[in-house]
Amino acid sequence: MIYEVRDINQLKDQVEKNIEDNSHREVTPQTQYNVSGIYMIYIDDFKNDKVVPIYIGQSKDVQKRYKRHYSELLALNRLSYDEYKKYFFSKGSSFYEGNFKSCKIFKYMLENNCILQDFHMVILDEINEGKLEDKEQEYFREFMPSFFGFNQFNSLLKSFPFQFSNTQMNEEEIRNYLDLIIEDTQGIQTYYDYGFTKFNFEHSMPTPKSLDYLSQRKKQWSKDTLLKFEKVNSELYELYKQYKPDYDEIRPLIDKKDKLYGNYVVARVEFGRALDAFKRDINKVFRKQKLYSEKAKENFINSVIHEENSDYKEQFQDYLKSRKCDVDLYRTFQEHIDEVQNKYEINNDMNKPYQEIADKILDEEVKNRSKRYEMIFPSCQFEPFALGDNIQNLKMEINKDDNLFNTCHVNIYISNNALSRGYIRKDPDIIRIDYCYIDNKGNKSGSQYFIENETTRNIQSGIKYYEQEFYNAFAFRPERFKISSLINNERDNSFISILAEFKHGINDYTIRDKELAKLSFILNKIQQSVDEDTRFEVEVSESYPCLEKCLVNEGLSDNPFVNKLLTRKLPRIGKRRKSKSTPKKGIKQKDRTINTRAEKYKEKIKERSNNKITVFNYISSKEKVTAKCNECSYEWEKRSDHLLARPYCPICK
Repeated sequence: MIYEVRDINQLKDQVEKNIEDNSHREVTPQTQYNVSGIYMIYIDDFKNDKVVPIYIGQSKDVQKRYKRHYSELLALNRLSYDEYKKYFFSKGSSFYEGNFKSCKIFKYMLENNCILQDFHMVILDEINEGKLEDKEQEYFREFMPSFFGFNQFNSLLKSFPFQFSNTQMNEEEIRNYLDLIIEDTQGIQTYYDYGFTKFNFEHSMPTPKSLDYLSQRKKQWSKDTLLKFEKVNSELYELYKQYKPDYDEIRPLIDKKDKLYGNYVVARVEFGRALDAFKRDINKVFRKQKLYSEKAKENFINSVIHEENSDYKEQFQDYLKSRKCDVDLYRTFQEHIDEVQNKYEINNDMNKPYQEIADKILDEEVKNRSKRYEMIFPSCQFEPFALGDNIQNLKMEINKDDNLFNTCHVNIYISNNALSRGYIRKDPDIIRIDYCYIDNKGNKSGSQYFIENETTRNIQSGIKYYEQEFYNAFAFRPERFKISSLINNERDNSFISILAEFKHGINDYTIRDKELAKLSFILNKIQQSVDEDTRFEVEVSESYPCLEKCLVNEGLSDNPFVNKLLTRKLPRIGKRRKSKSTPKKGIKQKDRTINTRAEKYKEKIKERSNNKITVFNYISSKEKVTAKCNECSYEWEKRSDHLLARPYCPICK
């Protein structure tokens, strides 16, 4: 199929009409579109004359896919310009390799002064899983997001199942793949200056050489497939000549590298065979001479291969003397030694020119890769949270049935879910409270407050966020968009998490210039507005156990009004609490819980420090404890969670 040449303005009109027609199926954090279908991400800013800001995708669960897409953008929004730049240019390849869709969207939004509230997603078609692929192709051809928007080329997507598995394409699949390459080459010619076409071409378009693997079963192909394969090779070659002038210079180097590699592989195999034969005979003679040291065998072999290093031979001869072996093993194996040394020399002679040309090609690839990454890296400087926040839907919902007299509606927004893996601290805090009180006459009063606590104070001081897995040297498959932070020069996850922001839209941008109020002050203010018979409706952005942990950290867990507020909202929590007639017993139970927590903490420190440290005065994970070294008797104070992460004495360590 040949693409019809499209006018970008007409295409924008078509896209905007389609968005309007499907606006009733917009996906948001509050919706529940757990359906299979085709969706469109769009940035609600169509003024750019080169880009139609859309992305077409398919999913078996559209709601879940929306969460992933949007969370990736929320993660990028936290990074500084310098930090983000590291992930593209500090190593041989970008940290986001394979995840460039979000990088393209982020670049577009920054350069066009967009905000998070401009990010949208609508469902184009709810369709059965088995028909997703074909339907997606229809929308690709209708809206052409590979050339005007944020999608990759169709030909690349088609090759993925075969690139990452041992499955081979059959002839029909090869023809379909070749058709997609032809479509993409025609699209590149027509829309080279639009969207991210130039990047997509340089990043993912196959070269004629890279298609050689398809021709391994060439003899079994039909005439039509052979002709199509030749056409694709010809068009790709012309395309690279036109848009990559250095391609003709690199191509001979690649051919030469392939030839040298073939010679090197032959030499390496022959050297390996000679070495294996040598080792087999060594084992026989060593057993006969009752020599059982594997280290001695290793020194003997290395003394043959690496003659320039005399240490191997000296260590081997010292071993023979210690075993009182007077057999001249070098003379015994002279024929083997000559063969191994000869093959090793040939192997080195073949490897040296191959490695030189391989390094030269690699240098060119790294240089070209950096230039390519610049195409999807923002051209403007930016600060963290440059896209702002997205709290436009953050309003108190009061259903008609709940609009009762003498009712207080309270919405509580929390920084994170407090679920943590490993030893990195992750304490939740209440970051905002909204309330609305309806009195006995139906009059409404209320307000919203941002809470003063450690999290909000750190936010206003400035938290440095970074990609956690980028700095993990042991991450075999690093996870992208996994954000952590530095607080007080230590890694700390006690911030507004991506997941929490996804739910309520509040982030550091929201809080950094807000007036903060103490939680106790706000609770007192609410208490003064209500009476003994007031009914409470409480909504919490995280779980109620998480809320209880926030209240413990604030020292309000035993506050009578807090207990009343929670009990009126949740009968199940009320059942867990003791009746009003036995408040003292309830308090004792709480004390025992705290004591148990302190004891458990002391046991952890004792275990992790190998019984070298004793701690006193434990209150909570955010308070300081007194620590004493059992070896040098030094005493110091440190926050309990930090001590748990590094349980050693600063003096004797």
